[in-house]
Amino acid sequence: MEYSVTRSVAKNTAIMMTTQIVTWVAGLVLLFFLPRYLGSKGYGELFLAMSIQAIFWTLVDYGSQEFIPKHISIDRENASSLFIHSASIRVILWLLSMILTIGLCIFSGYSWHLVLLILVLTTSNLWEGMSSLIRGCFLGFEEMKYPSVAAASRRFFLMATAVPALLLGAKEVVVVILMAASTLVSFLINAKYLKKILTIHFSIRIRTMVDLLKAGIPYFLLSFFGIVYYRIDAFMLSMMTPKSVVGWYGASSKLFDILMTFPLIFSTALLPVLSRQGKFEYNSMRNTTGKAIEYMVILGIPIAIALAFFAKDIVGLLFGLAQFSQSTIILQIFAAGIVLVYVDFILGGTTISVDRQRWSAFFSFLAIFVNVGLNFFMIPYFQKSMANGGVGAAIATDVTELFVMLATVFILPRDLFTRKLLYAVTKGLACGVTMALAILGGEALGFPWLAQVAIGSVVYGSSLILTKVFEPAEIERLLKAFSLKNLKGIFAQRSEASA
Repeated sequence: MEYSVTRSVAKNTAIMMTTQIVTWVAGLVLLFFLPRYLGSKGYGELFLAMSIQAIFWTLVDYGSQEFIPKHISIDRENASSLFIHSASIRVILWLLSMILTIGLCIFSGYSWHLVLLILVLTTSNLWEGMSSLIRGCFLGFEEMKYPSVAAASRRFFLMATAVPALLLGAKEVVVVILMAASTLVSFLINAKYLKKILTIHFSIRIRTMVDLLKAGIPYFLLSFFGIVYYRIDAFMLSMMTPKSVVGWYGASSKLFDILMTFPLIFSTALLPVLSRQGKFEYNSMRNTTGKAIEYMVILGIPIAIALAFFAKDIVGLLFGLAQFSQSTIILQIFAAGIVLVYVDFILGGTTISVDRQRWSAFFSFLAIFVNVGLNFFMIPYFQKSMANGGVGAAIATDVTELFVMLATVFILPRDLFTRKLLYAVTKGLACGVTMALAILGGEALGFPWLAQVAIGSVVYGSSLILTKVFEPAEIERLLKAFSLKNLKGIFAQRSEASA
Protein backbone atom coordinates (compact mmCIF):
# COMPACT_ATOMS: atom_id res chain seq x y z
CA MET A 1 0.00 0.00 0.00
CA GLU A 2 1.06 3.61 -0.58
CA TYR A 3 1.90 5.47 2.65
CA SER A 4 -1.03 7.90 2.31
CA VAL A 5 -3.42 4.96 2.02
CA THR A 6 -1.70 3.10 4.85
CA ARG A 7 -1.93 6.18 7.11
CA SER A 8 -5.60 6.78 6.33
CA VAL A 9 -6.49 3.17 7.06
CA ALA A 10 -4.19 3.17 10.11
CA LYS A 11 -5.86 6.31 11.49
CA ASN A 12 -9.39 4.94 11.38
CA THR A 13 -8.29 1.44 12.35
CA ALA A 14 -6.39 2.78 15.38
CA ILE A 15 -9.34 4.89 16.50
CA MET A 16 -11.80 2.05 16.11
CA MET A 17 -9.46 -0.49 17.70
CA THR A 18 -8.90 1.72 20.76
CA THR A 19 -12.60 1.94 21.51
CA GLN A 20 -12.96 -1.65 20.37
CA ILE A 21 -10.91 -2.74 23.38
CA VAL A 22 -13.87 -1.68 25.52
CA THR A 23 -16.18 -3.54 23.15
CA TRP A 24 -14.04 -6.69 23.30
CA VAL A 25 -13.84 -6.66 27.08
CA ALA A 26 -17.58 -6.01 27.43
CA GLY A 27 -18.38 -8.64 24.82
CA LEU A 28 -16.27 -11.29 26.52
CA VAL A 29 -17.71 -10.43 29.94
CA LEU A 30 -21.23 -10.80 28.55
CA LEU A 31 -20.23 -14.02 26.82
CA PHE A 32 -18.99 -15.28 30.18
CA PHE A 33 -22.21 -14.44 32.05
CA LEU A 34 -25.04 -14.90 29.55
CA PRO A 35 -24.61 -18.62 28.73
CA ARG A 36 -23.79 -19.49 32.35
CA TYR A 37 -26.78 -17.70 33.91
CA LEU A 38 -29.35 -18.31 31.18
CA GLY A 39 -28.33 -21.92 30.56
CA SER A 40 -28.14 -23.63 27.17
CA LYS A 41 -31.92 -23.47 26.61
CA GLY A 42 -32.33 -19.85 27.67
CA TYR A 43 -29.30 -18.76 25.69
CA GLY A 44 -30.61 -20.72 22.72
CA GLU A 45 -33.82 -18.67 22.76
CA LEU A 46 -31.86 -15.44 23.09
CA PHE A 47 -29.56 -16.36 20.22
CA LEU A 48 -32.51 -17.28 18.01
CA ALA A 49 -34.22 -13.94 18.76
CA MET A 50 -30.99 -12.07 18.00
CA SER A 51 -30.57 -13.97 14.71
CA ILE A 52 -34.11 -13.12 13.58
CA GLN A 53 -33.54 -9.50 14.59
CA ALA A 54 -30.34 -9.42 12.51
CA ILE A 55 -32.18 -10.63 9.41
CA PHE A 56 -34.88 -7.95 9.68
CA TRP A 57 -32.28 -5.33 10.59
CA THR A 58 -30.82 -5.65 7.09
CA LEU A 59 -34.16 -4.49 5.68
CA VAL A 60 -34.10 -1.37 7.88
CA ASP A 61 -30.40 -0.77 7.25
CA TYR A 62 -30.90 -1.12 3.48
CA GLY A 63 -27.21 -1.38 2.67
CA SER A 64 -26.16 1.68 4.72
CA GLN A 65 -22.84 0.13 5.64
CA GLU A 66 -21.76 0.00 1.99
CA PHE A 67 -23.98 2.33 -0.06
CA ILE A 68 -23.75 5.42 2.18
CA PRO A 69 -19.95 5.57 2.74
CA LYS A 70 -19.22 4.76 -0.90
CA HIS A 71 -21.38 7.58 -2.26
CA ILE A 72 -20.39 10.15 0.35
CA SER A 73 -16.68 9.45 -0.16
CA ILE A 74 -17.17 10.27 -3.86
CA ASP A 75 -19.69 13.15 -3.51
CA ARG A 76 -19.60 14.85 -0.10
CA GLU A 77 -21.50 17.95 -1.20
CA ASN A 78 -24.79 16.05 -1.36
CA ALA A 79 -24.25 14.16 1.90
CA SER A 80 -26.96 16.08 3.79
CA SER A 81 -29.63 15.32 1.19
CA LEU A 82 -28.54 11.68 1.07
CA PHE A 83 -28.86 11.41 4.85
CA ILE A 84 -32.32 12.97 5.27
CA HIS A 85 -33.86 10.97 2.41
CA SER A 86 -32.21 7.75 3.59
CA ALA A 87 -33.49 8.33 7.13
CA SER A 88 -37.05 8.76 5.81
CA ILE A 89 -36.77 5.54 3.84
CA ARG A 90 -35.61 3.64 6.92
CA VAL A 91 -38.63 4.67 8.98
CA ILE A 92 -40.89 3.20 6.30
CA LEU A 93 -38.78 0.04 6.04
CA TRP A 94 -38.86 -0.39 9.82
CA LEU A 95 -42.67 -0.37 9.80
CA LEU A 96 -42.62 -3.00 7.06
CA SER A 97 -40.12 -5.09 9.02
CA MET A 98 -42.37 -5.09 12.09
CA ILE A 99 -45.29 -6.38 10.04
CA LEU A 100 -43.10 -9.13 8.59
CA THR A 101 -41.76 -10.00 12.04
CA ILE A 102 -45.25 -10.47 13.44
CA GLY A 103 -46.12 -12.64 10.45
CA LEU A 104 -43.05 -14.81 10.98
CA CYS A 105 -43.85 -15.28 14.66
CA ILE A 106 -47.40 -16.38 13.84
CA PHE A 107 -46.21 -18.72 11.08
CA SER A 108 -43.47 -20.31 13.21
CA GLY A 109 -45.73 -21.03 16.18
CA TYR A 110 -43.17 -19.74 18.68
CA SER A 111 -44.06 -19.43 22.36
CA TRP A 112 -45.23 -16.06 23.64
CA HIS A 113 -42.02 -15.78 25.61
CA LEU A 114 -39.88 -16.13 22.47
CA VAL A 115 -42.20 -13.84 20.48
CA LEU A 116 -41.72 -11.14 23.13
CA LEU A 117 -37.93 -11.44 22.85
CA ILE A 118 -38.12 -11.11 19.08
CA LEU A 119 -40.49 -8.13 19.11
CA VAL A 120 -38.43 -6.16 21.65
CA LEU A 121 -35.27 -6.63 19.60
CA THR A 122 -36.86 -5.89 16.21
CA THR A 123 -38.45 -2.74 17.66
CA SER A 124 -34.96 -1.51 18.49
CA ASN A 125 -34.06 -1.88 14.80
CA LEU A 126 -35.56 1.59 14.26
CA TRP A 127 -32.88 3.47 16.19
CA GLU A 128 -30.21 0.88 15.43
CA GLY A 129 -30.86 1.39 11.71
CA MET A 130 -30.61 5.16 12.14
CA SER A 131 -27.38 4.71 14.06
CA SER A 132 -25.98 2.60 11.22
CA LEU A 133 -26.96 5.33 8.74
CA ILE A 134 -25.10 7.97 10.75
CA ARG A 135 -22.11 5.64 11.05
CA GLY A 136 -22.09 5.30 7.27
CA CYS A 137 -22.01 9.08 6.92
CA PHE A 138 -19.04 9.34 9.28
CA LEU A 139 -17.25 6.58 7.39
CA GLY A 140 -17.82 8.41 4.10
CA PHE A 141 -15.96 11.37 5.62
CA GLU A 142 -13.33 8.94 6.98
CA GLU A 143 -14.05 10.12 10.54
CA MET A 144 -14.72 7.11 12.76
CA LYS A 145 -13.95 8.50 16.21
CA TYR A 146 -17.53 9.39 17.16
CA PRO A 147 -19.21 6.17 15.94
CA SER A 148 -16.45 4.22 17.68
CA VAL A 149 -17.20 5.98 20.97
CA ALA A 150 -20.90 5.27 20.45
CA ALA A 151 -20.24 1.57 19.81
CA ALA A 152 -18.03 1.28 22.88
CA SER A 153 -20.62 3.12 25.02
CA ARG A 154 -23.29 0.74 23.83
CA ARG A 155 -21.28 -2.32 24.90
CA PHE A 156 -20.22 -0.79 28.20
CA PHE A 157 -23.82 0.18 29.04
CA LEU A 158 -25.04 -3.34 28.26
CA MET A 159 -22.28 -4.95 30.30
CA ALA A 160 -22.78 -2.57 33.23
CA THR A 161 -26.53 -3.23 33.38
CA ALA A 162 -26.92 -6.84 32.17
CA VAL A 163 -24.31 -8.43 34.44
CA PRO A 164 -25.83 -7.10 37.70
CA ALA A 165 -29.28 -7.99 36.37
CA LEU A 166 -28.18 -11.57 35.71
CA LEU A 167 -26.60 -11.81 39.14
CA LEU A 168 -29.93 -10.70 40.62
CA GLY A 169 -31.74 -13.45 38.74
CA ALA A 170 -32.92 -11.66 35.58
CA LYS A 171 -33.75 -13.79 32.56
CA GLU A 172 -34.02 -13.36 28.80
CA VAL A 173 -36.75 -10.67 28.71
CA VAL A 174 -34.78 -8.27 30.89
CA VAL A 175 -31.65 -8.93 28.84
CA VAL A 176 -33.30 -8.03 25.52
CA ILE A 177 -34.80 -4.86 27.03
CA LEU A 178 -31.31 -3.83 28.12
CA MET A 179 -29.99 -4.70 24.65
CA ALA A 180 -32.60 -2.44 23.08
CA ALA A 181 -31.70 0.34 25.53
CA SER A 182 -28.00 -0.02 24.73
CA THR A 183 -28.63 0.50 21.01
CA LEU A 184 -30.64 3.62 21.91
CA VAL A 185 -27.60 4.95 23.82
CA SER A 186 -25.46 4.38 20.73
CA PHE A 187 -27.96 6.19 18.50
CA LEU A 188 -28.17 9.22 20.80
CA ILE A 189 -24.38 9.60 20.86
CA ASN A 190 -24.12 9.25 17.08
CA ALA A 191 -26.94 11.75 16.57
CA LYS A 192 -25.31 14.25 18.93
CA TYR A 193 -22.11 14.39 16.87
CA LEU A 194 -23.70 14.20 13.41
CA LYS A 195 -23.55 18.01 13.20
CA LYS A 196 -19.74 17.71 13.11
CA ILE A 197 -19.98 16.60 9.48
CA LEU A 198 -23.49 17.50 8.25
CA THR A 199 -25.84 20.45 8.28
CA ILE A 200 -29.29 18.91 8.05
CA HIS A 201 -31.90 20.51 5.78
CA PHE A 202 -35.35 18.95 6.18
CA SER A 203 -36.36 18.95 2.55
CA ILE A 204 -37.76 15.65 1.30
CA ARG A 205 -38.60 14.76 -2.28
CA ILE A 206 -40.48 11.59 -3.09
CA ARG A 207 -38.62 11.27 -6.39
CA THR A 208 -35.26 11.35 -4.61
CA MET A 209 -36.43 8.67 -2.18
CA VAL A 210 -37.52 6.45 -5.06
CA ASP A 211 -34.18 6.96 -6.80
CA LEU A 212 -32.31 6.05 -3.62
CA LEU A 213 -34.44 2.96 -3.16
CA LYS A 214 -33.59 1.83 -6.67
CA ALA A 215 -29.89 2.64 -6.31
CA GLY A 216 -29.68 0.85 -2.97
CA ILE A 217 -31.23 -2.41 -4.14
CA PRO A 218 -27.92 -4.19 -4.99
CA TYR A 219 -26.39 -3.13 -1.67
CA PHE A 220 -29.48 -4.19 0.28
CA LEU A 221 -29.63 -7.55 -1.47
CA LEU A 222 -25.93 -8.09 -0.86
CA SER A 223 -26.25 -7.47 2.89
CA PHE A 224 -29.64 -9.22 3.17
CA PHE A 225 -28.57 -12.40 1.41
CA GLY A 226 -25.31 -12.36 3.34
CA ILE A 227 -26.98 -12.14 6.74
CA VAL A 228 -29.65 -14.68 5.79
CA TYR A 229 -27.18 -17.40 4.84
CA TYR A 230 -25.18 -16.55 7.96
CA ARG A 231 -28.14 -16.53 10.38
CA ILE A 232 -30.68 -18.90 8.84
CA ASP A 233 -28.98 -21.81 10.60
CA ALA A 234 -30.30 -20.60 13.99
CA PHE A 235 -33.86 -20.62 12.62
CA MET A 236 -33.42 -24.09 11.10
CA LEU A 237 -31.84 -25.44 14.28
CA SER A 238 -34.82 -24.17 16.27
CA MET A 239 -37.11 -26.17 13.99
CA MET A 240 -35.06 -29.38 13.96
CA THR A 241 -33.34 -29.63 17.36
CA PRO A 242 -33.96 -28.92 21.06
CA LYS A 243 -33.33 -25.41 22.37
CA SER A 244 -30.17 -26.56 24.15
CA VAL A 245 -28.57 -27.36 20.76
CA VAL A 246 -29.34 -23.83 19.58
CA GLY A 247 -27.63 -22.63 22.75
CA TRP A 248 -24.49 -24.72 22.10
CA TYR A 249 -24.33 -23.41 18.58
CA GLY A 250 -25.10 -19.84 19.63
CA ALA A 251 -22.32 -19.71 22.22
CA SER A 252 -19.68 -20.76 19.67
CA SER A 253 -21.21 -18.48 17.05
CA LYS A 254 -21.04 -15.40 19.30
CA LEU A 255 -17.38 -16.06 20.09
CA PHE A 256 -16.80 -16.46 16.35
CA ASP A 257 -18.49 -13.08 15.83
CA ILE A 258 -16.14 -11.42 18.34
CA LEU A 259 -13.16 -12.80 16.41
CA MET A 260 -14.52 -11.11 13.29
CA THR A 261 -14.01 -7.69 14.89
CA PHE A 262 -10.60 -6.82 13.50
CA PRO A 263 -11.29 -7.76 9.85
CA LEU A 264 -14.61 -5.92 10.15
CA ILE A 265 -12.86 -2.79 11.45
CA PHE A 266 -10.06 -3.04 8.90
CA SER A 267 -12.40 -3.59 5.94
CA THR A 268 -14.65 -0.76 7.19
CA ALA A 269 -11.70 1.65 7.31
CA LEU A 270 -10.60 0.42 3.89
CA LEU A 271 -13.96 0.79 2.08
CA PRO A 272 -13.91 4.54 1.35
CA VAL A 273 -10.28 4.27 0.22
CA LEU A 274 -11.08 1.41 -2.14
CA SER A 275 -14.16 3.25 -3.41
CA ARG A 276 -12.10 6.29 -4.43
CA GLN A 277 -9.33 4.17 -5.89
CA GLY A 278 -11.79 1.98 -7.79
CA LYS A 279 -13.20 5.06 -9.49
CA PHE A 280 -10.02 7.05 -10.10
CA GLU A 281 -6.91 4.92 -9.41
CA TYR A 282 -7.38 1.29 -10.42
CA ASN A 283 -3.73 0.26 -10.11
CA SER A 284 -3.57 1.63 -6.57
CA MET A 285 -6.76 -0.23 -5.70
CA ARG A 286 -5.28 -3.48 -7.01
CA ASN A 287 -2.22 -3.04 -4.82
CA THR A 288 -4.31 -2.09 -1.78
CA THR A 289 -6.58 -5.11 -2.20
CA GLY A 290 -3.66 -7.51 -2.53
CA LYS A 291 -1.96 -6.21 0.58
CA ALA A 292 -5.21 -6.24 2.56
CA ILE A 293 -5.79 -9.91 1.66
CA GLU A 294 -2.24 -10.73 2.74
CA TYR A 295 -2.79 -9.04 6.11
CA MET A 296 -6.06 -10.88 6.72
CA VAL A 297 -4.57 -14.27 5.83
CA ILE A 298 -1.54 -13.67 8.07
CA LEU A 299 -3.84 -12.61 10.92
CA GLY A 300 -6.40 -15.36 10.45
CA ILE A 301 -4.02 -18.33 10.36
CA PRO A 302 -2.78 -18.19 13.99
CA ILE A 303 -6.30 -17.49 15.29
CA ALA A 304 -7.67 -20.50 13.43
CA ILE A 305 -4.88 -22.75 14.72
CA ALA A 306 -5.32 -21.57 18.32
CA LEU A 307 -9.08 -22.18 18.16
CA ALA A 308 -8.64 -25.64 16.68
CA PHE A 309 -6.17 -26.73 19.36
CA PHE A 310 -7.68 -25.05 22.41
CA ALA A 311 -11.43 -24.97 21.74
CA LYS A 312 -12.21 -27.12 24.79
CA ASP A 313 -10.15 -24.89 27.09
CA ILE A 314 -11.78 -21.74 25.69
CA VAL A 315 -15.30 -23.15 26.01
CA GLY A 316 -14.58 -24.26 29.58
CA LEU A 317 -13.20 -20.83 30.47
CA LEU A 318 -16.02 -18.78 28.94
CA PHE A 319 -19.17 -20.90 29.09
CA GLY A 320 -18.44 -23.82 31.40
CA LEU A 321 -18.23 -27.40 30.20
CA ALA A 322 -21.13 -28.55 32.36
CA GLN A 323 -23.76 -27.27 29.90
CA PHE A 324 -21.67 -26.27 26.86
CA SER A 325 -19.16 -29.09 26.30
CA GLN A 326 -20.87 -29.76 22.97
CA SER A 327 -19.87 -26.27 21.84
CA THR A 328 -16.25 -27.44 21.61
CA ILE A 329 -16.51 -29.32 18.34
CA ILE A 330 -18.68 -26.55 16.85
CA LEU A 331 -15.99 -23.99 17.68
CA GLN A 332 -13.31 -26.21 16.11
CA ILE A 333 -15.34 -26.42 12.89
CA PHE A 334 -15.77 -22.65 12.88
CA ALA A 335 -11.99 -22.36 13.24
CA ALA A 336 -11.57 -24.01 9.84
CA GLY A 337 -13.50 -21.14 8.24
CA ILE A 338 -11.78 -18.20 9.95
CA VAL A 339 -9.34 -17.43 7.13
CA LEU A 340 -12.14 -17.75 4.55
CA VAL A 341 -14.29 -15.21 6.39
CA TYR A 342 -11.37 -12.82 6.92
CA VAL A 343 -10.60 -12.82 3.20
CA ASP A 344 -14.30 -12.48 2.35
CA PHE A 345 -14.41 -9.19 4.27
CA ILE A 346 -11.80 -7.69 1.95
CA LEU A 347 -13.24 -9.20 -1.22
CA GLY A 348 -16.68 -7.87 -0.33
CA GLY A 349 -15.38 -4.30 -0.14
CA THR A 350 -13.49 -4.75 -3.39
CA THR A 351 -16.60 -5.88 -5.29
CA ILE A 352 -18.32 -2.67 -4.21
CA SER A 353 -15.35 -0.49 -5.20
CA VAL A 354 -15.37 -1.90 -8.75
CA ASP A 355 -19.20 -1.86 -9.01
CA ARG A 356 -19.64 -5.63 -9.04
CA GLN A 357 -22.12 -5.57 -6.16
CA ARG A 358 -24.94 -6.86 -8.38
CA TRP A 359 -22.99 -10.02 -9.14
CA SER A 360 -21.99 -10.29 -5.50
CA ALA A 361 -25.65 -10.02 -4.45
CA PHE A 362 -26.54 -12.74 -6.97
CA PHE A 363 -23.99 -15.16 -5.56
CA SER A 364 -25.01 -14.28 -2.00
CA PHE A 365 -28.53 -15.24 -3.06
CA LEU A 366 -27.25 -18.57 -4.36
CA ALA A 367 -25.36 -19.01 -1.08
CA ILE A 368 -28.71 -19.08 0.74
CA PHE A 369 -29.70 -22.18 -1.23
CA VAL A 370 -26.30 -23.73 -0.61
CA ASN A 371 -26.56 -23.09 3.11
CA VAL A 372 -30.21 -24.06 3.50
CA GLY A 373 -29.71 -27.19 1.38
CA LEU A 374 -26.73 -28.32 3.43
CA ASN A 375 -28.47 -27.52 6.71
CA PHE A 376 -31.57 -29.41 5.63
CA PHE A 377 -29.60 -32.65 5.39
CA MET A 378 -26.72 -32.11 7.80
CA ILE A 379 -28.57 -30.83 10.87
CA PRO A 380 -30.82 -33.94 11.14
CA TYR A 381 -27.89 -36.24 10.30
CA PHE A 382 -25.62 -34.92 13.06
CA GLN A 383 -28.53 -34.59 15.47
CA LYS A 384 -29.21 -38.29 15.00
CA SER A 385 -25.58 -39.47 14.93
CA MET A 386 -24.05 -37.13 17.54
CA ALA A 387 -27.08 -35.57 19.28
CA ASN A 388 -25.66 -32.23 18.15
CA GLY A 389 -27.21 -30.76 15.02
CA GLY A 390 -25.04 -27.68 15.52
CA VAL A 391 -22.12 -29.64 14.06
CA GLY A 392 -23.97 -29.91 10.76
CA ALA A 393 -24.90 -26.22 10.83
CA ALA A 394 -21.25 -25.24 11.46
CA ILE A 395 -20.03 -27.38 8.56
CA ALA A 396 -22.69 -25.85 6.32
CA THR A 397 -21.48 -22.36 7.34
CA ASP A 398 -17.86 -23.17 6.42
CA VAL A 399 -18.81 -24.67 3.07
CA THR A 400 -21.01 -21.66 2.31
CA GLU A 401 -18.18 -19.25 3.11
CA LEU A 402 -15.91 -21.20 0.74
CA PHE A 403 -18.58 -20.94 -1.96
CA VAL A 404 -18.90 -17.17 -1.41
CA MET A 405 -15.14 -16.68 -1.57
CA LEU A 406 -14.73 -18.67 -4.80
CA ALA A 407 -17.72 -16.89 -6.37
CA THR A 408 -16.32 -13.47 -5.42
CA VAL A 409 -12.92 -14.34 -6.86
CA PHE A 410 -14.72 -15.36 -10.06
CA ILE A 411 -16.50 -12.01 -10.50
CA LEU A 412 -13.51 -9.80 -9.68
CA PRO A 413 -10.88 -8.78 -12.27
CA ARG A 414 -8.25 -11.49 -12.66
CA ASP A 415 -5.32 -9.09 -12.32
CA LEU A 416 -6.22 -8.47 -8.67
CA PHE A 417 -4.86 -11.90 -7.78
CA THR A 418 -1.17 -11.89 -8.58
CA ARG A 419 1.55 -14.50 -8.16
CA LYS A 420 3.06 -12.27 -5.53
CA LEU A 421 -0.15 -12.53 -3.48
CA LEU A 422 -0.25 -16.32 -3.91
CA TYR A 423 3.39 -16.55 -2.85
CA ALA A 424 2.76 -14.51 0.31
CA VAL A 425 -0.30 -16.61 1.22
CA THR A 426 1.71 -19.82 0.72
CA LYS A 427 4.42 -18.50 3.02
CA GLY A 428 1.79 -17.64 5.62
CA LEU A 429 0.39 -21.18 5.51
CA ALA A 430 3.90 -22.60 5.92
CA CYS A 431 4.42 -20.38 8.96
CA GLY A 432 1.13 -21.71 10.30
CA VAL A 433 2.49 -25.25 10.08
CA THR A 434 5.49 -24.25 12.22
CA MET A 435 3.09 -22.76 14.79
CA ALA A 436 1.06 -25.98 14.92
CA LEU A 437 4.24 -28.06 15.37
CA ALA A 438 5.39 -25.75 18.18
CA ILE A 439 2.05 -26.18 19.96
CA LEU A 440 2.27 -29.95 19.62
CA GLY A 441 5.77 -29.79 21.09
CA GLY A 442 4.53 -27.72 24.02
CA GLU A 443 1.70 -30.19 24.58
CA ALA A 444 4.14 -33.12 24.57
CA LEU A 445 6.23 -31.35 27.21
CA GLY A 446 3.16 -30.80 29.38
CA PHE A 447 3.02 -27.00 29.16
CA PRO A 448 -0.26 -25.26 30.16
CA TRP A 449 -2.45 -24.33 27.21
CA LEU A 450 -1.87 -20.58 27.57
CA ALA A 451 1.89 -21.21 27.49
CA GLN A 452 1.40 -23.28 24.34
CA VAL A 453 -0.47 -20.36 22.75
CA ALA A 454 2.39 -18.02 23.64
CA ILE A 455 5.06 -20.38 22.29
CA GLY A 456 3.12 -20.98 19.08
CA SER A 457 2.61 -17.24 18.57
CA VAL A 458 6.32 -16.49 19.02
CA VAL A 459 7.26 -19.24 16.58
CA TYR A 460 4.69 -18.00 14.06
CA GLY A 461 5.92 -14.41 14.27
CA SER A 462 9.53 -15.50 13.98
CA SER A 463 8.68 -17.61 10.93
CA LEU A 464 7.04 -14.61 9.26
CA ILE A 465 10.21 -12.58 9.76
CA LEU A 466 12.56 -15.35 8.62
CA THR A 467 10.57 -16.11 5.46
CA LYS A 468 10.27 -12.37 4.66
CA VAL A 469 6.52 -12.47 4.11
CA PHE A 470 6.48 -8.67 4.10
CA GLU A 471 8.85 -6.52 2.11
CA PRO A 472 11.14 -4.16 4.10
CA ALA A 473 9.47 -1.09 2.56
CA GLU A 474 6.03 -2.39 3.56
CA ILE A 475 7.16 -3.04 7.12
CA GLU A 476 8.60 0.45 7.27
CA ARG A 477 5.31 1.99 6.10
CA LEU A 478 3.33 -0.04 8.62
CA LEU A 479 5.65 0.84 11.49
CA LYS A 480 5.50 4.50 10.51
CA ALA A 481 1.70 4.53 10.19
CA PHE A 482 1.19 2.71 13.51
CA SER A 483 4.10 4.41 15.28
CA LEU A 484 3.55 5.90 18.71
CA LYS A 485 4.28 9.37 17.34
CA ASN A 486 1.71 9.03 14.55
CA LEU A 487 -0.93 7.55 16.83
CA LYS A 488 -0.36 10.32 19.37
CA GLY A 489 -0.96 12.82 16.57
CA ILE A 490 -4.17 11.05 15.59
CA PHE A 491 -5.56 11.08 19.12
CA ALA A 492 -4.42 14.66 19.68
CA GLN A 493 -6.46 15.66 16.62
CA ARG A 494 -9.34 13.62 17.97
CA SER A 495 -9.22 15.42 21.33
CA GLU A 496 -9.14 18.82 19.64
CA ALA A 497 -12.10 17.90 17.43
CA SER A 498 -14.07 16.69 20.44
CA ALA A 499 -13.46 19.89 22.38
